[in-house]
Amino acid sequence: MGQTFAEYLIEDVLGQGGMGTVYRARHPRLPRLVALKLLHRAVSQDEELRRRFIREANVVARLEHPGIVGIYDRGTHDGHLWISMQYIAGTDATRLDHHSTSPAHVVQIIADTADALDYAHSQGVLHRDIKPANILLAPSHSGRAPRAVLTDFGIARLLESDTKLTATGTFTATLAYASPEQLSGEPIDHRADQYSLACTLYTLLAGQTPFPSTNPGQIITGHLTKPVPRLSESRPDLPPPLDDVIARAMAKQRQDRFTTCSEFAAAATAALHGQSALGARSAPTVLNSPPAPSPPQAPDPWRRVSPTLHNPQPDRHTGESMYLEPMSPVSLAPSLPPRGRGAKFAAVLSLILGLIAVIPTVTAVFGLIVGHGQAFDDTVGLIAGGLISGSLAVLLIGGSIALLARKRLGRWAVALGSGIVSFGAVALVAQGLVSADQAILAIATPVALVSLTVLWNMFSPSTIRWLEHGRSARR
Repeated sequence: MGQTFAEYLIEDVLGQGGMGTVYRARHPRLPRLVALKLLHRAVSQDEELRRRFIREANVVARLEHPGIVGIYDRGTHDGHLWISMQYIAGTDATRLDHHSTSPAHVVQIIADTADALDYAHSQGVLHRDIKPANILLAPSHSGRAPRAVLTDFGIARLLESDTKLTATGTFTATLAYASPEQLSGEPIDHRADQYSLACTLYTLLAGQTPFPSTNPGQIITGHLTKPVPRLSESRPDLPPPLDDVIARAMAKQRQDRFTTCSEFAAAATAALHGQSALGARSAPTVLNSPPAPSPPQAPDPWRRVSPTLHNPQPDRHTGESMYLEPMSPVSLAPSLPPRGRGAKFAAVLSLILGLIAVIPTVTAVFGLIVGHGQAFDDTVGLIAGGLISGSLAVLLIGGSIALLARKRLGRWAVALGSGIVSFGAVALVAQGLVSADQAILAIATPVALVSLTVLWNMFSPSTIRWLEHGRSARR
C-alpha cells in the first residue's frame, strides 16, 4: 500500500477475483476516493479482450443512475488494464444477517436494485450477474436506511466466453443465481436479470441460495427442473404470498415472469404487507410449462439503439421481451471472430526460420557431393547436420503452411521446430557471452528472439481461440 498506479495513490485492497484486484485509491487531481480495478496481466495482454474491455467499459460508462456505480475513467498502465469507478464506503449484501435484518429492509434493497436494473434495461444493457456480492449498501444520512447500489455491470464477466474462471467458488456462486435460459445457452433478455434478482431476494431472506449445493451439476439441475422452494417453510414468520411472488419471478419460462424488475419488487412489497400481489395468475415452476402468448406492449418511450451487439430476436418459444430492441448482455455480447494476427505473424516468422534452416541442408548436400576423399568424421558431420537442419526446415515450413490453413497440427509442428531453434540459439548466445565472440552474438541473438517470439505466440490464448474458431466454422 502507499504505491502509485496510473497516478492513483493505492490505499487498501477492497477485493480480489479471477480477473483482477480492486483497490481503494485516491484520485490524482480531485479530493475523492475511487475504486480502482486492475485486471491481471495475462488478461490485459490479450488483444481481443482489450478491445472488448474498452467497448464494454464505454457502454457501462453511459449509465447514469444513483443506484448504479459510476465509471470515471479507464486505461492501460504497466501492462495492466484498469478502470476507475465510484467508491462506495459501505459493504455488500452478502454481509447481511438474515436473522437480524428485517424483511422490509431486504425488500427495499431489492426494490432499489430493481429500479436500477429497469433503467439499465431501458438503455439496452443487461447486468447478467445479479447476486448479493454485486449489491453494495451505501451508508445513508438523515437516519434513513442504507441505499443499494449495483456494481460490476458486465466488467466482472467479460472473460466468460473465452476463458475459465480460476476460482471454483466464484464459478459456483455465480451459478447459484443464473436463470434457466442462461444455463441453457439461449439468448437472454431483461427477464434473466429478474430471475437472478428473485434468487437474491430468496437468499437474503433464507440465508441460503434457492438450490444450495457445492456440486455445479446439482445447482444447474435445480434451476432447470426443480420447483422453487417455498421460503415460508424455512421462515414461518414470512407471509405465504411472498412464496408465490418469488416463484413467479423465478418461473422456468421467461414469459411467465413479471414484466419488469420493479413490478416484481412492488409485488414482493405488497405480499410482505399482506396485500394481494399476483391476482389470479399462477406461477408455473416446471421447466416445460406451456408458454403463453405475451400481450401486446405499448411503445417503449426509452427506445433507442442498443449500445452493444444484439442478441437474435426472441421467437414464440422464448417469449417476447417488453423492450422493442433486443437486449444486449454486456458480459456476453457476441464478439467479432478472432483475427489471429499473432498466429499469422508467427507463421511468417516460422517460414523465414525454415528457409534459413534450408541453407545448412543445401550446404551439407553440396559438401557431400564435392567432398570426395574427405575424412570419415567430416562426412558423418555433414550428414548429421544436413538431417537436423532439414528436419527443422520441414517442421517450420510445413508447420507454418498448416498453421495458416488453421490446422492444429501446424501449431504443434511450429511449436516443436521453434522450440528446438530457441534452445540452440540461446545456447549459442550463452557461448558468445562467455567467449565474448561478437560474431556468434550477432547471428544467434536475433535468431533466439525470433524463435522465442514464435514459440510464445503458439501458446497464446488468442492463437488457440483463432484455431478453435476456424475448426467450429468448418463444422
